[in-house]
Amino acid sequence: MACTSLIALPRICGAEGLVAGLDNLYIISYGDLGPVTGAVNGEKYKIATNGMVNEIGLETGKKFVEVGLLRSSAGFDQKLTKNVSNGTSYFTQTLKVVLAGISIDNQKFIESVLNQPVAVITKLRTGEYCFAGYNGRFELTEIEGGTGTAEGDNIGYTLTFTGIDAKVAPIVDETIISTLI
Repeated sequence: MACTSLIALPRICGAEGLVAGLDNLYIISYGDLGPVTGAVNGEKYKIATNGMVNEIGLETGKKFVEVGLLRSSAGFDQKLTKNVSNGTSYFTQTLKVVLAGISIDNQKFIESVLNQPVAVITKLRTGEYCFAGYNGRFELTEIEGGTGTAEGDNIGYTLTFTGIDAKVAPIVDETIISTLI
């Protein structure tokens, strides 16, 4: 396969003022995603010519649910692993979420995401929405919970979701978000 030419990437004005973290998190069971219109191989989403996801398929009656976030309590990361000797490469995607408090609601949420793949839409503080888990390879991989010992310690649970993909998580067209949640 021939390599493609590189594209120019201009410096973004005002990039020094970017704020990290997530504003919103929406999650759905991977099994509740459905094929998009005209899907040949069961594709769960479509990307428009502008490079954004412009359709995500849902089974009838299913929607992404919002996960309530405290300020600065969730983050989404992606890391490329590449083996130049055999030509393999993939992105490890990691979502960390803090659920404040030890409560029945938090425990029910944890039970609902245990032992099944999920898909997530994250709203970044920069305003973009990213989509991960659309390939069925994104799951809860770690839970750490407790009461802490000092007044300012975390009381609740920290959930870590991990998945792999051949590409970075695509950006979702914000105009379709209201149809998904």
